[in-house]
Amino acid sequence: MVRVSGLWKSMTCPLDCVVVKDNHAGELNRTIEQYQQEVSNLKRILDKAYRWFPSFKRLLNIERECLQYGFTAEQTDKLLHGQRINYSGWLHSNEYRRNALADNVTAQVIMDEKRNLFLQINDTPITQWFMEQFGFGQEQKRGIRI
Repeated sequence: MVRVSGLWKSMTCPLDCVVVKDNHAGELNRTIEQYQQEVSNLKRILDKAYRWFPSFKRLLNIERECLQYGFTAEQTDKLLHGQRINYSGWLHSNEYRRNALADNVTAQVIMDEKRNLFLQINDTPITQWFMEQFGFGQEQKRGIRI
C-alpha cells in the first residue's frame, strides 16, 4: 500500500496503470504530430528553395557526390565555390565499388552550358578518370581459340 494525497492505494491497481499508459500514449501522439508538422514545414521550405534557385538542387547533389567520393567537407565547400583543389589520397567509386589512389591530382567542379555540375579530376570527368585508374578504358580483345 502507498499513501497518495492522504489516501492509501494499492500499487497493483490496474486502473492506475491504464491512466498512466493513456497519458503516455497521448504525449507520444502529440510529439509525433509535432514532428510530422515540422517535417512538413521543412519540405515546403525546401520545395520553395528548389523553385526559387534552380541550381540549389544541383549543388546539393554534387555536394553529396563529392562527400561519397571521399573529399572532406572543407574540400567539398571549396569545390562548390568553383575553386580547384590539389588532392592526394584515396577516392572511392560507388559504381565500381573500389578505391583509387589519387596522387597529387587537381579536382574541380565545372558547369556546362546547360548549367549541370560535374566533378573533374585533372580536367577529366571523374567517371572516366576512375575507368582509366581501374584499366577499364583499354580495349580488351576476347575471342575463341580454335
